[in-house]
Amino acid sequence: MAEEMRTPDEFGPYLNAAFICEKVLREQDGVMSAIRIIDRVTHAAPGPDVMEPFPYRFALVLNFKSGEALGTYQISIQPIKPNNEKLQAAVYPVNFESPGDRGVGICADMQILFDVPGLWWFDIYLSGEGRVRRVSRIPFRIIYLPQPVKMSG
Repeated sequence: MAEEMRTPDEFGPYLNAAFICEKVLREQDGVMSAIRIIDRVTHAAPGPDVMEPFPYRFALVLNFKSGEALGTYQISIQPIKPNNEKLQAAVYPVNFESPGDRGVGICADMQILFDVPGLWWFDIYLSGEGRVRRVSRIPFRIIYLPQPVKMSG
């Protein structure tokens, strides 16, 4: 493709991986291992038909390759509730130093207070060179299973 025909997105950076897991191990050589890649959580609790809010800790892993893009960018993780309400975004500044197959990896340790069941989204935005683009959208389903309350006696 002729150079003048390429769009800015075709120069990079490129999203290589985006997922949620329970834990990430980082080895001394910098290699990451993702443990238990998940896209849903079942919350079983004694109580009413309406789910009580509960905190949940997880890791959101992002990996980008620079392509021909160099310099400083920002990566934002925007949580969105099932009713489309946006929570505060987590922002990570990154620097793409080398062209080609080099890049950056982010392991965002997150804890969210899930207050409603349903399909939550994590929109991933890349900002740089005067533009912002959504590069991925990660689904995460919260399933609530109310448990019967046992009576003693």
